[in-house]
Amino acid sequence: MNSQDIFKSALTYEKKILDLYLSAVDTIDDNRGKALFKALADDEKSHVDFLEYSLDILASEKVIDLERLGSVLPSALDDDIRGMKEKIPGKMLGDIKRVLNAALVLEVETSQFYKKACENSSGPIKAVLKKFHEIEQRHVDLVQIQLDYATGNGYWFNFMETDMED
Repeated sequence: MNSQDIFKSALTYEKKILDLYLSAVDTIDDNRGKALFKALADDEKSHVDFLEYSLDILASEKVIDLERLGSVLPSALDDDIRGMKEKIPGKMLGDIKRVLNAALVLEVETSQFYKKACENSSGPIKAVLKKFHEIEQRHVDLVQIQLDYATGNGYWFNFMETDMED
């Protein structure tokens, strides 16, 4: 696959997950859930914008500016994640878990796409794909953390919150 084909495929992944997050913003009644899905949607929208920019740059045979690719999530949500631990109303939990499960599947799929594309690329495109993989892996971690809490499986930030044997 050439760089343009890789970016076109990536655009399909990014638009799919963007649509899921935008629909979640409309579906979820809990303000914390809305804020999480809105932040994820904004991040995915920036990825769509970057990929569209990159396709234009590749068509004109110029160099992609990697600095334009970023993520607001690490800085914007890290401080707020612990505050989301407050109990989510029971009637909304089912919707949140359903969206988080769907999001996790799509985020893992997207992260794996970028990892494989990165492994099969070289040069400046490899650096772009590597950065995308890092960002998408962060999304996987964030969604998994939220899903762990929503399902009440005893994990928080990937650590056992309670000891079931004591």
